[in-house]
Formats: sequence, C-alpha cells, structure tokens
Amino acid sequence: MPEILLSIDDLAVSAGGVRLLEGVTMRMRPDELVALTGPSGCGKTTLLRAIAGLDDPSSGQVRFNGTTPGEMGWPRFRRHVVFLHQRPVMLEAPVEENLGRPLKHKSVDKIFDRDHAADLLAEVGLTAGHLKQPARTLSIGEQQRVSLVRALLIEPEVLLLDEPTSALDEDSRAAIEELLKRKTSGGECAAIVVTHDRRQAERLADRVVNLKDHLSAGRNGGGGHA
Repeated sequence: MPEILLSIDDLAVSAGGVRLLEGVTMRMRPDELVALTGPSGCGKTTLLRAIAGLDDPSSGQVRFNGTTPGEMGWPRFRRHVVFLHQRPVMLEAPVEENLGRPLKHKSVDKIFDRDHAADLLAEVGLTAGHLKQPARTLSIGEQQRVSLVRALLIEPEVLLLDEPTSALDEDSRAAIEELLKRKTSGGECAAIVVTHDRRQAERLADRVVNLKDHLSAGRNGGGGHA
C-alpha cells in the first residue's frame, strides 16, 4: 500500500459567496482515521463535500494515490472516496435494495452478498430482519447505520463521514466507533470523521484537526455550514 493515500493541498472552500476555510493541507495514510473539529458553522461539511468532489473548492487540490480526480475520472474517484451525509438519502425501497443498488454502478461492479450485508448490519446493532424493511420507515439513527453499511459494501479506500453518530444512543455509537477503528487500523480504509464531540474525536481518531486554525480571514458569517 502507498505511504500516502489521500493528499489535500491548500484547499479553500466557500458557501453562499463567503469563503469559510483556507489553507487546509493534509496527508493521510491508508490505515489512518482523522477527526475534523471546529466551531459550529465553520465549514466542516463543506470541506468534506469538496474533498469528495461534490462541491468545487475555491482553490487547492485533492489527490488520491497521487492522482487528481480529473485525471482518474470522477466516477472512479467517487468509487474510491465515498462521502456519507449526516442525514442519509434512502430510496423508497427495502433496506436490501438500498444496500445493493450502488454495487450495480459500472464504476463499482460488485455482486451484492446478502450474508456479508447481514454481518455488517449485526456489527452496527441491526439485524438481518431489517433487510426487508422499507428504508424510509427506519429512524434517522437506523438510517445512519444502514448508510455506513452501504458505503462499506462498496469497499472504498477513503470514507468521509459527516457526524455519523449524531442520532445514535451510547451503545450504537460505541458499535460504530469500534467498527470504524477496526476498518481503519486494519488498513481496509482510511476515514475522515466530522464531529462536534471533542471526547469522541480524542478516543476515535489517530489525529484531530481543528479547523479553527483555517478560518478565512475574510469570513463574516457562515452559520449553517457545519
């Protein structure tokens, strides 16, 4: 495996015409979990979206294995670098179909393994019985866990997680943290996790990056851009 998996160079992000963050530079190894913290509204989610290629950065560059997304092709890049929304988007379909649909994309090209999916659901405190349940009838916390399982089935090299335990109780949160630590420490993927919980960041991450050090000098607001 390469020494550096993901490179972020001098990234700046804006929202609503306001520059939120600038000068964000980071190097990530394949077995590393980084926590992003910072003041509410500083642009943590916007930064994750820019790294994933869902929003254009104001400046700077992202590279995966030394290659830019444009050089790789965006579908291939997004197969390797996967972003999870804090509030998951679910199809109006059973959980099983929600888990299997991304695997049909040409850039992924994997076969849905129901037993493996059930095993992952069990790791996050859900059961095989949830596979037949309509996904939109699940609680937000359950949807967050299904969303994580859906991402893991793709087997990405980098996971970008926006407050993945925000709607979970203590036991479920602990299960998610343990799963993420196991996946990252074992070199199965690297992860960047946005969290407002300082204690979670310290117990979960190999490294904590506080984005208050990257607030734009010209920033005059930005509430709502977590």
